[in-house]
Amino acid sequence: QDPMFIRFSDQENIEEYEPTSTNTAGTFRLDDGTTIIGAVRAKDYILVLTDTAAYSIQYVGTPYTFSIRKVGSNCGCIGQHAMAFSNGAVWWMGDSGGFNMYDGTVKDVDSLVEDFVFTTKGTDNLGINFAAGDIVYAGLNTLFTEISWFYPKAGSTQIDRVTTFNYADNTWTTGSLSRTTWEDSKVFKFPYATKYVATATPTVPTINGVSSGASYYFAQDKGKNEVLNLTTTNITSLAIAAYVRSGDFDLDADGDGQYFLKIRRFIPDFKNLEGSASVTLYLRAYPADTTTAKGETSIGPFTITTSTDKVDTRARARLASIKIENSALNDNWRYGIFRVDIQPDGMGGSSPQS
Repeated sequence: QDPMFIRFSDQENIEEYEPTSTNTAGTFRLDDGTTIIGAVRAKDYILVLTDTAAYSIQYVGTPYTFSIRKVGSNCGCIGQHAMAFSNGAVWWMGDSGGFNMYDGTVKDVDSLVEDFVFTTKGTDNLGINFAAGDIVYAGLNTLFTEISWFYPKAGSTQIDRVTTFNYADNTWTTGSLSRTTWEDSKVFKFPYATKYVATATPTVPTINGVSSGASYYFAQDKGKNEVLNLTTTNITSLAIAAYVRSGDFDLDADGDGQYFLKIRRFIPDFKNLEGSASVTLYLRAYPADTTTAKGETSIGPFTITTSTDKVDTRARARLASIKIENSALNDNWRYGIFRVDIQPDGMGGSSPQS
């Protein structure tokens, strides 16, 4: 079987694929790549992705039925389900790294997390396992204008990491959410997804002869405290531990990173806050101070509620970042703009102070 060959059926009989002079069945053979990875239906075309290229197929009527043209080279897709259509464009994860989109022209998608997702060197990396790239799954969440790519990290053969792109505000996040399939909210109010657990046993219904390996079915973005307990295989009322940490910020004055900055206070700006949230500031004198052992320090965590107007601090560093997290039942928050009172504090000093 030719992995670059496409057949389409007669319009009047979807079981008839052999072209004749009296039907509209036909064939194409693609010439860029070694195998067809997958295809996705878009607005008025079907985008076919090989391991190296992109092709657009459009209906043109008789006598040719469909036309096909190559729209991009060196833009292959990593897996059959690693593509999604939304907001007038097709988005996919690249075969050898990076992200692409097609909206009439194939483009690279700039990503601040690209090195994190695709770099597989070092002992503490979370980079993708390219050998298992065929299981990467792209999940579309139109409720929040997001596309998430779920992938296996280096050394893993099952999905255990995610990177999410918000195409409305052009921002990226990374996380450890594991979902093996995903269906966007269409008929139902919420997206639905599955998670594979290698040590679980199917019980709905009970399958005789199956000892390990099962999937769980989730309604996403539905509740605050709905956590799967893998010991009892029940949904129990537990706090969903969650956090988000920013990238580093510094003073762009007379040389990027030249001056230490002094943080006098920060002002919480939550668009929505139910319960409480914890805020921690991380301080570094040098970019290489990535862990506590290497010199990174922190102040906090500070407990923030709706009555918290500001938090006074005494912090000094070249580089700083913020972490917001929650760990209690019914905590729910959505952050706005980070507001901080900072000023230059000289160039001296070899370690951050808190």
